[in-house]
Amino acid sequence: MCGTWVMKAVYGDTYTEDHDLIHAHKACNPEESVQSVGEVRRAAAAAGPSRRRMFGLAGALGAAVTGMGLLDAKPASASSPVAGAKKLFGAGRRIVDMSHAWGEDFPVFRPFVEPPKFTQVASVEKEGYNTLIITMDEHSGTHMDGPKHFDNGQLATDEIPAESLIAPLVVVRITDRTEKDLDALLTYDDLRKWESRHGRIPDGAVVAMDCGWSSRINDPERIFNRDADGKPHFPGIGWDAAEFLASSRNIVGVATDSPSLDSGANNYIDPRAHKYLLPTGHYGIEWMANVDQLPESGAMAVIGLMKHKGGFAGPVRMFGIY
Repeated sequence: MCGTWVMKAVYGDTYTEDHDLIHAHKACNPEESVQSVGEVRRAAAAAGPSRRRMFGLAGALGAAVTGMGLLDAKPASASSPVAGAKKLFGAGRRIVDMSHAWGEDFPVFRPFVEPPKFTQVASVEKEGYNTLIITMDEHSGTHMDGPKHFDNGQLATDEIPAESLIAPLVVVRITDRTEKDLDALLTYDDLRKWESRHGRIPDGAVVAMDCGWSSRINDPERIFNRDADGKPHFPGIGWDAAEFLASSRNIVGVATDSPSLDSGANNYIDPRAHKYLLPTGHYGIEWMANVDQLPESGAMAVIGLMKHKGGFAGPVRMFGIY
């Protein structure tokens, strides 16, 4: 309900307490549509309002929103952080989008994943609005493998606590090796070298592997590098690193910019990185984007996860903030 001061700004000198009763009645009786702001202003205009009254509602509501701290005095431009982000993270922070946009042409890791299908079933031209039906595998685009993906006794994706989706972000780079070795792995030694430079991996962290694969996203052949037998070759998390993180560090999850937590070769031999990490309550994010734009330490990860009941995996919108 609008306060009396807002109603007076709308109706000006014509305002009476009956206006409040009208709005209260319509709010309690949804079958009688509530007047829109446009209808209210047109009705006021028909009564011969002054210019000041015409802009009264906009000014009153704007003052209310600004007073609640939801808007800056000047609107944020499209290229600058919105006011809410500034207030939440502080001025001068950078926000990096760590998720790829995905569609029917996004690469999928076959035979484990089928490509999505997008069908537009309504359009602005015909129905007055746009709607898509999306048929997809849970492992589409930048996505999370949930703990239950490899263990029925673990959490489904909709059960993962919200506090586990905002975490310190640890970035371990192995691009120097992956340029020469398509089957390169993130190892225990890589993790200990990171700790020698930055200190112990923080509790509650997401440990992200930067292997340089994000730049290959538009070239499926260079992503999967299948050999003559059809076996893929891309980097992954080594079994020693996965075991160390699962048993000796208090992390919430891991992430990689490659198609899988396990390397292409290990996915066919033994996906042990998955088996170490997911059944111990951790999650894994695959197909990350732009991890190369983030520092090795000091950033935070914010993960928006598709929340469908009983999920084993799900697409994510992930951000790195530093």
